[in-house]
Amino acid sequence: TWEEASLFLDEQRQLSQTFKDPRVLAYMADLQKTLLQTGVVGKSNSLADIVKTVHRELFMGKKEAFRVPDSRKAVAQCLLTFQNSHRPHDLWHFVTPDYRKTSLWVQLKSGDNKDMEQVVEAVDEYMQNHQPPILLKHNWFGLTYINVVWQEKMVKGMLMAFMGSFLIVFLMTSILFRSALWGLLSMIPLTVTVGFIYGVVGIVGKDYDMPVAVLSSLSLGLAVDFAIHFLSRSKNIYSEYGSWRKASEAIFGEPARAIARNIMVIAFGFLPLLAATLVPYKTVGIFLASIMVFSGIGTLIILPSLVKILEKRLFPLVPAMGATCNCVLCIASSVTLVLLIALNLYQYARMGFSTLTWISLFTIPLLVLGCGLISRREKCRIIPPA
Repeated sequence: TWEEASLFLDEQRQLSQTFKDPRVLAYMADLQKTLLQTGVVGKSNSLADIVKTVHRELFMGKKEAFRVPDSRKAVAQCLLTFQNSHRPHDLWHFVTPDYRKTSLWVQLKSGDNKDMEQVVEAVDEYMQNHQPPILLKHNWFGLTYINVVWQEKMVKGMLMAFMGSFLIVFLMTSILFRSALWGLLSMIPLTVTVGFIYGVVGIVGKDYDMPVAVLSSLSLGLAVDFAIHFLSRSKNIYSEYGSWRKASEAIFGEPARAIARNIMVIAFGFLPLLAATLVPYKTVGIFLASIMVFSGIGTLIILPSLVKILEKRLFPLVPAMGATCNCVLCIASSVTLVLLIALNLYQYARMGFSTLTWISLFTIPLLVLGCGLISRREKCRIIPPA
């Protein structure tokens, strides 16, 4: 009776030892076969491999014995045999002493992050389509997976930072020129420059590495500089001449020469970095020089054409009485501010886009209504010219 009670207690204790369960080990072995079929996994090792190997040796090396035994007792015997024939602590490289956590080692054929992403997707898909015998939870570790996480955070983080910076620049230029149209106009050389340069980066196959990611936000400040200078001088000179045809001759005198010289000086100033031995320095040199050149060309070619087309809208005969009286500027600034706040809440408060979308859809109409009421004040009434 004592022996039966002891055997019963031992069986109950083994029930909590998850990775002595033959069904769980067979599930892991089948997962390993699935990973090998991805083509990017060279080899994998797990506790199931140890059990299958020892089980085969106990049956004199028969091929058909290379399998997971059908009972917990047989699995426990295989593990005990492995500990007796090796250093006992070698087993704990694969499983914890309480047999509740185990490691599945996956060796990739390359250290490419894309291969690691494919393996992660394969595991997630397998566990979603194949129900484990008991509730299992998996986590990843390893240098290649750390690189994948870092890459995802870098790309997404820089994308969010770039979008936030873009909105801030638009908001500041709109307030600076007291017009949403002028603010939008100042963003065009910047947008064209960033789109062109990153398009070329993708076409030539350049990796989106850390220097390129950091310079993506830095390019905003450099590319918008010339546009602000050009538009600010254009606005002042136009007020003197009263016509873009006459004002353009003066604008392409001293202001255009100053911008052109600034482009050449700064662009050539970064080119010596191409002689550096480190590749990131070369990337910085060619990247910043390209930003200066293309943003300057876009400013001197695109902006004058757009100003000529939009002359009547950019230079109205009767301007608004004040910045707060410009309803379009108020609405554009309000919408930009709401988007900027939503973007930051998404990053730092971990709020989902679905919640932020509903909040934004509720907030924007209220701000639009407020802008309409502010622009209709007595102070904002336009007094017709005598």
